[in-house]
Amino acid sequence: MPTITRLLLPLLFALLPCRAFAASDDDLGPALVDLNASTRPFTLSPGADERYDKGIAYMYRLEFDKAEEQFRQITALAPESPAGYFALAALSWWRYSQNFDVQDSFRSVEKDFITNAEKTIELSGTMIEAGKDLDQAYFFMGSAYGLEGRWYAVQRSWWKAYTRGRKGRKYLKKCVEANPAVYDAYLGLGIFDYYAATLPGTLGLAAKLFVGGDKERGIGYVRLAKERGRFFKVEARFFLIEIYSMHEHDYKAAYAETAELRAMDPTNMLFRMGEIMTHMQAEDWAGVLAESEAFLGAWHVKPQAGLEQQLAMIYLSAGDALIALKRYEEAVGWLTTGIEKTGFQDKGWVTYCYLRRAEALDLLGRRLDALADYGTVLKRPNFWDSIRYAKAGKKQAPDYAEVYRQMTVD
Repeated sequence: MPTITRLLLPLLFALLPCRAFAASDDDLGPALVDLNASTRPFTLSPGADERYDKGIAYMYRLEFDKAEEQFRQITALAPESPAGYFALAALSWWRYSQNFDVQDSFRSVEKDFITNAEKTIELSGTMIEAGKDLDQAYFFMGSAYGLEGRWYAVQRSWWKAYTRGRKGRKYLKKCVEANPAVYDAYLGLGIFDYYAATLPGTLGLAAKLFVGGDKERGIGYVRLAKERGRFFKVEARFFLIEIYSMHEHDYKAAYAETAELRAMDPTNMLFRMGEIMTHMQAEDWAGVLAESEAFLGAWHVKPQAGLEQQLAMIYLSAGDALIALKRYEEAVGWLTTGIEKTGFQDKGWVTYCYLRRAEALDLLGRRLDALADYGTVLKRPNFWDSIRYAKAGKKQAPDYAEVYRQMTVD
């Protein structure tokens, strides 16, 4: 299965500044701290802080309606503050993220996302003009612009993604210069530093437009956000899992992060999915299979609302593992369940269950059955090169090496 590098590449474009437009004083230096800066803790207000914490917890459990209720209470308590509106924009992003593998699903939440992100920027601008709580104003403005950059990048609106992302980095830098104790702001800055330093080699000629980063400093900033951040601790841990498993190939560190993530909320099955993906990156196929079976066992005992749309991904992961282990008949069974029993036929994960089942059938010598599945893939929307692989498979049955390559390509 292709990895989620392709989701991070648009994020990189959303955060990187262009050499042709970046002034020298915009470069990210090793020290961001003004000796005269404030170091007050990053807090909103007693009522808002409590609701933010509850809302974020609900959001990571995919209980979006409950999260929205908490965030709307913040806007009601403090309509002049950008905090609640930014939280609502982030919630729209998470709603979309659960369906990124369904074409055009973003349109159902795009209006709310844009409305709340722009309201965040407007209210932050008012605070900046008034010279009020500049650290918070810069933080929410930078975060809103950065989130817009991510949104437009996923939609391949590259210029909008670039302009929003560049503004986001600019204001996050202003935030930590004003108050280095706003540790959440270091997440966006750390992501820039790390990916600007590590990914350009994979981007070809386009990389020449972008300034370099600092890999070690980037990891340090992301870890700082994880360890000392107020609201983005979990988000920072997600990025560390990505960094360690996909790019650094430090699986021991990645497993440590997934273990700590699960310990934060042992009943949250979304956090268990991160461990399955880490086993995938490590090509630990026995681990993928074991964790997929454990996940589904726990699911059948107590389903977690919101995750039902992702079940096909679990069956796909197990199917990949079984193919890698050359247990093709079992793989066909798992992939068939992912197609027939998961209930959301328009998901891209289901498309890949069809594709991988076709390849498993070819490896079993059942060419006619495989051709039928390739044909089904070709009738469905393209997801992560599914049509290209199906066309190739229909033309010539792939061997084990080719299927394995497809499962492990970035």
